[in-house]
Amino acid sequence: MYMTNEEWEQNNQDYLKESYEETGFTAGGYAVHKLICGGYGRVFYTKKYCHSYWCGNQANNLRQREYRQMRRQDLVCQCCGEKFTPKRTDARYCSNSCRQKVYRKRVTDAASTQNEHIVFRTVSRSVENQVPPPGT
Repeated sequence: MYMTNEEWEQNNQDYLKESYEETGFTAGGYAVHKLICGGYGRVFYTKKYCHSYWCGNQANNLRQREYRQMRRQDLVCQCCGEKFTPKRTDARYCSNSCRQKVYRKRVTDAASTQNEHIVFRTVSRSVENQVPPPGT
């Protein structure tokens, strides 16, 4: 069965580590590098570089998360006016309680507007029924 370079390096980490420490960074004519994985922080020895797709993705995600955190700016809560650092890019409120207060106010305002419309219609109908038609 054919073994890839990545599989060979994973199976022979002890040999590569010995070569790295004893012979001055060479193993069988190849330079051996000591790498610390950016994704998992694991130390491993390789002739080339980390081939792992998941390791590379994890390291990239970590870098992107740190970059986004650096770019975040303090915002002002739309409910209470307090300054806060958002955890998400679309955050508008400093806490769940402020978010809920605004939601409840919005719902009750919409309901009261609807009720005013209904009250106005019933009042206008009752007035129409009480006023006699002209010419009678």
